[in-house]
Amino acid sequence: GTRVKMELPELGEHCEHHGCGQLDFLPFQCQGCAKTFCLEHRGSHGCAVPARQDTTCVVCPLCGKSVKHVVGESIHVTFERHNSDRGQCDPSTHPARAKRCPVIGCKEKLTAVNAFQCKTCRVQVCLRHRHKDGHGCGTGAKLRS
Repeated sequence: GTRVKMELPELGEHCEHHGCGQLDFLPFQCQGCAKTFCLEHRGSHGCAVPARQDTTCVVCPLCGKSVKHVVGESIHVTFERHNSDRGQCDPSTHPARAKRCPVIGCKEKLTAVNAFQCKTCRVQVCLRHRHKDGHGCGTGAKLRS
C-alpha cells in the first residue's frame, strides 16, 4: 500500500536565516533582532545587535545567596560589592547544613518528607530507623554522640 504523508504545519517555526527555512520544533528567538532561527543559525545569522552575554552567579559563602559576577571582575570585588550593598549579606539567613539521621552508620539526610520524631525519646531519625529498636529508643546506644 501507499503511505500517506502527514504534516503538522501548526507545530514549530521556520528558520528565518536566508536560504535555510528549516522547520524547527525547538526554535530560538534572537534577543537582538527578534527573528526565529534553528540551532545551526542561532549564533551565526549576522545580527547587527550584539548578543547579551550570559550571566554568571556565584554563591556567597557567608549568606548563601546568589551574587551576580561581572565578566572580567575579580571575585573578591564581587563579594566586596555584595557585602557593602545595603545589608544584602546577612549570615543569619544562610541555609543550615542538612541534618542527617543520628543512627550510627546512617547517612540519610533528614527532610520534611522523610524525617520522623520519636514520641518516646524525641529524637529525629529517618523513616528507616523510626521504630524503637531501629534507633535504640531510650538507651541512645545506636546514636552518634
